[in-house]
Order: sequence, then C-alpha cells, then structure tokens
Amino acid sequence: MRRLASFAFFAVIVGAGCVRVVRPPSDLTYEDVPQYAWEGLRQQRSFRFDYYVARSSMQFEVQGSGIVVLPDALRFKGTWRLGEEERVLNLAAAGDYQLERQGSEWVPHPKSEEAKLLEQADRVIRKALLRRKGRGFGLVEDDGETITYSFQPNLFYLDPGFEKKYTAELVVDGRTLLPRKINARSEDDDIQFKFSVSGVNRRKKIRIPFSENFKLTYALEEGRFARAKSVLRKRLKDVGRASRMRVKAGNLEAALTFPVDKQMAQILAEPGQLVILGLNLDGPGPQINTRGEISDIFHIADTLALPEVRSVGVGFDSLSRPMLELTLAKAEPRSRDFDYLGVAVDGVLYEVLTVDNPTDILRIANVTTYEEALALSIKLRRPFNGELRFLDQERLR
Repeated sequence: MRRLASFAFFAVIVGAGCVRVVRPPSDLTYEDVPQYAWEGLRQQRSFRFDYYVARSSMQFEVQGSGIVVLPDALRFKGTWRLGEEERVLNLAAAGDYQLERQGSEWVPHPKSEEAKLLEQADRVIRKALLRRKGRGFGLVEDDGETITYSFQPNLFYLDPGFEKKYTAELVVDGRTLLPRKINARSEDDDIQFKFSVSGVNRRKKIRIPFSENFKLTYALEEGRFARAKSVLRKRLKDVGRASRMRVKAGNLEAALTFPVDKQMAQILAEPGQLVILGLNLDGPGPQINTRGEISDIFHIADTLALPEVRSVGVGFDSLSRPMLELTLAKAEPRSRDFDYLGVAVDGVLYEVLTVDNPTDILRIANVTTYEEALALSIKLRRPFNGELRFLDQERLR
C-alpha cells in the first residue's frame, strides 16, 4: 500500500469557536482517503454546495446551490425542470421535515426527495465506500493540490432499469482531505450528477423568518421558570433553533420553526452537572456502571470535585467517531486514594480514568452520535441549576 505524505485532517470543534486541524493516523494510505473525505465532510459544522442532476432524454434537470449546517439543517435555492414545466425551488429542511415558502410564511411538510440532496450524494458514493479496504476507488492522480479517484456510482434513482454504464470521479482537496467534487455520468452523457463543495465551516446557522411550526413541551422538575426559559432558549439557539418561550398549564413550551431530534431535546433539558468521582471495585458505596457497559460495575466511594467547565468542544477521533474535549477549572480531586476516577454528567458515568490521570483537560469518547455529543457539549457549557423533563414535540401545522 502506498502511504500519503504528511497532511492534516479537519475535526470541527464546536463551542471553542474554531476549526481544529489534527493529524490522521500515520499509516493512512491512498485507499483510506475516500472514506475519510466523505465521512469527514458530513461531520463538519457547515459547508456550501452546488448541485446538478439531469437526464437529457427525459428533459429532466435540477440545479442550484445551498448550505448544510449540522446537526441537520439544509437550505437550497434552485430550479426544477421537466419538459416544458419549470419550478423555482426555495426550501429549507431539518429532521424529517422541509419548509416551503407560502406567501410570507414558511410551512412544514414531510421531507421530499427534493430536500434530500445530501442523501442523494451519499447514495451515489455509498456503494463504493462499502467495499472493503478502499477497493471501490481507483487512484487516478495526485497533483499535490487535489487527489482524484474513479469509482462506480449508484444512480439507480435516475436509471431504475440499470440500462446504462457509468463513470464517476471523486476529487479530494490535497490539504484538508475533504471532498471538492463528485462527478458522475453515463457513457452516453444522457445522465449527469454533479456535487461540489466549498466554504467549509463558514456559516453557523440557516437564516429564514421565524414561524411557529413545532412545539416542545417540558415539565419543570426543579428550579425557577425564568431561569429555565433563559437557559433552554440559549441551548436551542446553539443548535440553530430560534424559539419563543411561554409557560402554559404549569409546563414550559418552546415554539420552533424547525423540529429538534428527540434525544437532543431530552439532553438539552438536563442540568449539565459534571463531577469527578472516586470509584472502587468493591465497597459499600452505591453502584454505577459505565455508560453502555452493563457488566462494567463500580462503587462510588466519594465525589471528589465539581469542576467548572472553561471550554468544551465536539470533535472526532482518527476513526471519525464523535468525542468531547473539555478544559476544566477546579478539577483536581481532593484525594486519589481510590481504584479509579470517574467522569460523570447528570448521574451518567461516561469515562473511567486511572487515579494518576490529569483532570484539567478531559476527553469524553463514550458517545454514539454527533447529535448526542453536540447536545452534551451545549448543556455542559450552559449548566442549569434545576431540571426540566421533556414531555413531547408537536407539529403545530
């Protein structure tokens, strides 16, 4: 296997206000780059894209440009043509819904294929990515500025009968290892697909007029409504959701333009209290198990520190798995006379450390999805001296 020269791979750090450049594994090869490139793009905070798809024999064409902002927001403007019919596309999407402009308002509808532009690009390249050890891609050229690969695309949605033969290329930026272009076409040029990327991490949110399309409802378990409203509003803003708060029937309601992922809505309601625990393998203290590890049981001997979170960001390890990186103050345990140290947030044990491990800078890698990691980072940066309980998310129209 041919190894690449030294280069950098982006991992986005949310909350620290920057994009951190980290090095990939030293044994990364040309065969590894396509997987890194595509998965890395899908984990950036935001990016702009240009989109073009056409089938000339059917007089069908869609083209336009847009922006993607994680965790799930998309904005797209373009045109759709079929024969003599032409429509202007002006839509925004998040979660399972898209918003279309009707007069002066943006009205939600179930997400259509027109709004699944990133999913379409993923389908084009996914079959090649699934082949082991990079066998779905062939290295065409590395000119220093870009690395170009060939692959067999999946254009089933434009050619359901598999009647044509195709060629495709993936062009990767030689410095960032993020994709610049995906170009695919049939040999007779009847079918074409183009997806190009620019402006990585330059936007923080999708801008459209506010409208009350969805409603989150929370019960206040502990604390004051005024403080709960303030904290929840800021936490929702951090995930790109403008909101209007009201107290009704003893519950806190947040009206939204875009919906929120259910797991994220639940995490954003929690206090966000981080503690350093003293853990023993045996003893009289209450039992706690590492998150996701039922058999990994410890006994809580003592709470050793209640750190202040100076900064927290969401990044990715060398295998593109989400993680949190925290800088803490007042984090030195008052004793290290235990079997292990534990890092717990709101009663959940995320990490188990050796007793000599420094605690001023920590990583939490025991998270499953980017959405979960982002919500966890937000509640840690904006702790709430109280607790909300998520009840429901309702579509208002």
